[in-house]
Amino acid sequence: MARNITTADIRTAHRTERIAISTPGDFSTTPARPFSRADGDGLLPYCLDFLRRRSVYVGGVDANGAQSAPFYYLYLRRNAARVVSVPWEHGALAPGAARAPIFLFSPGRCGSTLLSRLLSAAAIANVSEPDFYTQATTAIAAEPFNPFRGRIAEAAAAMGADLAAALDPVQAPVVKLRAESCRAPQLLVRESEKRTIFMTRGFESWARSNGRTFRNGPQKTVGKYLTAMSGYAWVKRNGDCLLVHYERLLADPPAEAASLAAFLGRTISAEAVSSTMKEDSQGGTPLKRGARPDLPGWERRFDETMALWNSAKVRRARAALGAEELCTG
Repeated sequence: MARNITTADIRTAHRTERIAISTPGDFSTTPARPFSRADGDGLLPYCLDFLRRRSVYVGGVDANGAQSAPFYYLYLRRNAARVVSVPWEHGALAPGAARAPIFLFSPGRCGSTLLSRLLSAAAIANVSEPDFYTQATTAIAAEPFNPFRGRIAEAAAAMGADLAAALDPVQAPVVKLRAESCRAPQLLVRESEKRTIFMTRGFESWARSNGRTFRNGPQKTVGKYLTAMSGYAWVKRNGDCLLVHYERLLADPPAEAASLAAFLGRTISAEAVSSTMKEDSQGGTPLKRGARPDLPGWERRFDETMALWNSAKVRRARAALGAEELCTG
């Protein structure tokens, strides 16, 4: 029996001040009702509902606001008025939606949000961190032996096609991903769009920033960067990948912006570059400057992280990945 699309109004939004990965439980709603054409205006994909094998969209959200927000998922969580639940077997909502976005991968804490803001200033359609992609690349979802792995990837692709159609009806938008998505880029990159961007930062400065912001220990910090290296190695082998270094963007913003514009086939003005480089790219979010004070002992954790990174075992792992250019500042 075919399952129906349903909708409900949002009574209360939860976790609006947290950077937690999106889930269907982020909203308390009215009882679900059948979906009608009137409910379909201005929908944006929000998250996957694994338990019910459905895709969750939200309505009542300004698409331009979602694009200019530092974090797409947080903007939707704070501003959505209704939810729409779509069975995975339905596929994309938009008729004929088939385009895939250009993915922006990174290990996090390397200026990818700044790059996203630069794209917005240049009127290039993009969003920062749609969490249905994060969910599709979690360890359990990406596990090769997960019987629903392919179905989850297809559901995320359908939502991505709807997102692309909503953001730009002509050209592929750019979608900046959370660092977690480096775990399984092969589940996200589609044959119809093999261009990707990978933004990176030299390991030492990245580890200092990551450790102070997320308070991770050495094993988790080094593991996260190695996962990013593995993801970069895959996209480099399997498509057309532009590598952007945070340090080079800071040192020569016009040159890096010109390289990015050429890769995308778009224009990025000098005014867009100048205005963006003056911003706190994560202002208004839980990660804004000064929002997370240092915990005692962070210097010790950083020293231990660097020792692990330079250990013989990790050096061998890095060499095997063939992606050492990612680590240079």
